Amino acid sequence: MSARSGWLRRAEAIWRGKTAPQQRLHGWLWQKTTPRAAPSEDPHLLLAIPLVSRARAPDWQMVEHNLAQTIESFRRQTDGNWRAWVCGQDRPEAVDLDPRVSFTRSSVSDQFYDKGHKRRQLIDHISRTYRGDGYYMQFDADDLLHPEFTAFVRGDHNGRGYLISEGYIVHAETGEIARLAPPERRFFRICGSSSAVYVDFRAHRRYRAFLNRHRSHTKIEKVSAHFGVTFDPVPFPAACYMIGHGQNMVERRGKMDNKIGLLDRYAVEDPAERARIRETFRIGAGA
Repeated sequence: MSARSGWLRRAEAIWRGKTAPQQRLHGWLWQKTTPRAAPSEDPHLLLAIPLVSRARAPDWQMVEHNLAQTIESFRRQTDGNWRAWVCGQDRPEAVDLDPRVSFTRSSVSDQFYDKGHKRRQLIDHISRTYRGDGYYMQFDADDLLHPEFTAFVRGDHNGRGYLISEGYIVHAETGEIARLAPPERRFFRICGSSSAVYVDFRAHRRYRAFLNRHRSHTKIEKVSAHFGVTFDPVPFPAACYMIGHGQNMVERRGKMDNKIGLLDRYAVEDPAERARIRETFRIGAGA
């Protein structure tokens, strides 16, 4: 990296409020200005799904298929107290959206990488329209959630949030499965569908500012600590990170080598265990 490019990166970080002192200041101000009530006894899991546009998708039918599988993993929750919102330029007409799933049209052009904009739009929309408290979870439109996840979060209900430290990476085409778990590989460092953050929109929208600081799942622990929030780990492998179907953002950006390496290094070798994982998450025969 040249001196000039390094200076430009630092200047951009300052402009965007990403430096450590700025983050600490944002967190301190948020804590001082945000009224916090006792959590309710009936929190919901709030799932926010950014969806790629039809124009930018290599295969729109596959996008719809993957989204249908993701929503099916929500339907299979043993505790049905969840809601989901999908944000995209194009409504997925082929997907049978559960009554608990809402579609909101993206307000941005699809001529550039727009996942960050959709993330912010979902936060804004949910903070305006949902009048309750719960656990906010950004979820990719191709990953799968363990059927006991909602029940665990609502039953434990720590009023702060949870990180998925253990989970699986699954190659949809080859059927390979790897387990990601501490201490070698924490799931939330690899997959974005991995945090459930407590929010309270009953009386105000101040938690929107907190959520907007979560720009990277790899830094969510550090950023949240600036806001006085710590997370507990989910005590079981709670999600599947699906790759190998050509629609994953990492795949579309040509950055798959390290993911394939994880499959090789942490492969689940036992056929009975692989079968149990497929059954738990209802992974199709092709995966």
